[in-house]
Order: sequence, then C-alpha cells, then structure tokens
Amino acid sequence: MKKSRDLNPKTCTTSEKRFGFSLFFFLSFLMLACFFACETNTLNPAVIKPLEGPTLKTFDIHMIYTDSGKVKTEMHAPLRLEYKNGDETYPNGITLDFYNAQGKRYTQLKADKARKLNQENKYTAFGNVVVKNTQEKQQLNTEELNWTPSNHQIFTDAHVIITTETEILKGKGMTANQDFSTYTIKQPTGKFTLKE
Repeated sequence: MKKSRDLNPKTCTTSEKRFGFSLFFFLSFLMLACFFACETNTLNPAVIKPLEGPTLKTFDIHMIYTDSGKVKTEMHAPLRLEYKNGDETYPNGITLDFYNAQGKRYTQLKADKARKLNQENKYTAFGNVVVKNTQEKQQLNTEELNWTPSNHQIFTDAHVIITTETEILKGKGMTANQDFSTYTIKQPTGKFTLKE
C-alpha cells in the first residue's frame, strides 16, 4: 500500500513550495480578473454627446421637383450634407434650373454654396450667386439669395446687380418671382444705360 505524503510546509521540497506559490498567485490573478470583468459598464446618458455634423452625405445630387407631373425645378450639386433636424447644406455649390409650363428651362440659379432650412422650406445661396433668365436675357448677381419653393419667390437684402440687354441696375435688396421675369429692387443705387 502506498503511503500518502505529508504536506507539512516543513517537509515540502523547494520545487513543491515554488509550485504552491505560483498556483496561489495564478488563482489570485484569475479571481481579480473575474471580479473586474464582471463589473457592469453602463453609460450615463448625460455623458453621451449628441452627434454633431451631418448624418448623411450624398454625392452628385440630381433632384427633380414636379407639380402635377410636370418638371418645375431641377437641382444639381456635387455634395449634399443632411443634418438630424432635416436641414441641408451644399458646400461645393448648387445649380437650380427652373422650367416653364411648356417644359423649357427659362431661369438658372448658380451659387458657390447653399443651405436649406427644413422647417421654413427655404433655400439660401451664398458666394457668387448668379441668376440668369434666358428668355428675358436678364442676369442677377449678388452674394446671398433666398428661394422659397412654396411661394415661388426669390429675395435678398444684399447688394444686387441686374443686367438686361439695355441697362445695368444696382441696389440693395430685391424681391422677384422665381422665374426672374418680374423683380423689385428695394433700394436702387444706380442705373446705367448700355450702348448698342
């Protein structure tokens, strides 16, 4: 019959003592790791920052607005950024083409940048804003221009230059219908007749 060995520390060999120490440290480390791993990591909603910036990026936009099946406006933009509240920005420029009842383009608006305020359904164009009415041969130049699709109006409080076939009109502030066939300059500052 085999005799069991006494585990008295005074009678243990050095290798048995090292093994016991190693086992003790390993089990202690394992227990600490389990203790910290089991801790619940809940996020405090007050600490979470809401997303800032666009929630959607769209490239090479081509949108067509219709009314009763007829094209009324066509939009082109290289980049559109949409935000959580529905607002949009067009940081790389925008082109809007307006069409008449016969489906022919009569006015074009181009700008370096633009934004759409969703709640107001209002677009604002910035930078080098140019509106050309090809049928009336008129051109508007300004630094800022607003367009409200719901009432078909364009308007600004900025300085404007309107060039026709016969004259150049300058002023501050303007309202017009979106086809730019009729307009009113709020504060005219100059009128120049062009020579033929």
